[in-house]
Amino acid sequence: MYKIAILVLVCVMIAPTSFAIPDNADFEIQPDFPQPAGGSSGVVGTNTESGRFLIWNGDEVFLQSSPPDDRLSILGSGYSGDPAFITISPSGDTALLGQGFGDGVNANVYVLDLNAPADFNPGDEIQIQNHFSGVFLNDNLVAFDRGDFGFPAEIIVLELFPARHARSATVSVMQLPPPPAGRTQVVEKPAGSFSASLAVYNGLLYVADSGNGQYKSFAVPDVINAFNTATPLLWAMGTDIGTPFAYPTGGVSGVTASGNLVIAGFGSIVEVNPGTGVVEKSIDPAGTAPFYGLIYNQQSEEMIAVEFPLLFGDPLIFHASKGGFTSLPAQTFWTMAALGLFTALCGALVLRRGKHSRGGSGPISAHVRD
Repeated sequence: MYKIAILVLVCVMIAPTSFAIPDNADFEIQPDFPQPAGGSSGVVGTNTESGRFLIWNGDEVFLQSSPPDDRLSILGSGYSGDPAFITISPSGDTALLGQGFGDGVNANVYVLDLNAPADFNPGDEIQIQNHFSGVFLNDNLVAFDRGDFGFPAEIIVLELFPARHARSATVSVMQLPPPPAGRTQVVEKPAGSFSASLAVYNGLLYVADSGNGQYKSFAVPDVINAFNTATPLLWAMGTDIGTPFAYPTGGVSGVTASGNLVIAGFGSIVEVNPGTGVVEKSIDPAGTAPFYGLIYNQQSEEMIAVEFPLLFGDPLIFHASKGGFTSLPAQTFWTMAALGLFTALCGALVLRRGKHSRGGSGPISAHVRD
């Protein structure tokens, strides 16, 4: 009996109970990470509900085998374009892949069925205006931060699957100057605004204006009401986060278990308390203060920092936190068998501990069944 008690104690000790975004020393460069496909300049990603990274490089969509293994399987290919974002519906059934600035006027949004992933089938894309970022508000409505090459920016909402599955026209929820004919404001962004990344967490939509260095939050029900009633929300209606230009201006990439914002951009990646505006942590995995894109894992708070080169067209550099994505040493058959047996015993003896002791309150964009 005492042997079982000792095994339970060991399992509990090695099981993750708390999380924090990584420190600089926790990162290592991943030279074999997928580079942008031909004609693309970026790589984007998110995570599944089980904590695996989902990656898109402007052609292929990759799924991590299991964290922190660096092996990736291809779910589908032919999703061409310059990746702007990838986001997953709250139900976990659907991933949206945003093509970004497209031809300079319109861009595609691809729908990937995560229950039956397949290569791109022409005609299945949704064409909307140029966009920078997107996130699900619920299983049916998607918010986009868009602009003509990022300026002037606005927030629009698209009803993905309305009655009879005919996709609706987009509705602007924030914009300035006045919207083009045939589109209604929903939220008004200030003059000089630039697009930035969006995030949804605990009923709030986090929005940034890169041009003016401002971060705000809006209640998701208010944004949905603005869409339903075609009544715009003014930028001033949002709740301010910190002071202008206090943080990198790339937008919110994710939200920690404690509710802090993870923000990337020029020079660093920071963790910000949205209530006080205080920067809780600042990291620079490259050590050279470049511009960072960020692939953030909501389940584990691990991340892949994407270092963009000084010269356009040079390879991207991927700094991955070792707890979330790393090259694993080769294992012998007996080592893997012993590890599998030990894991099975832990699972049998330690009853359901919950998903990383975090419940189901992660950001809408990160929930997926897999």
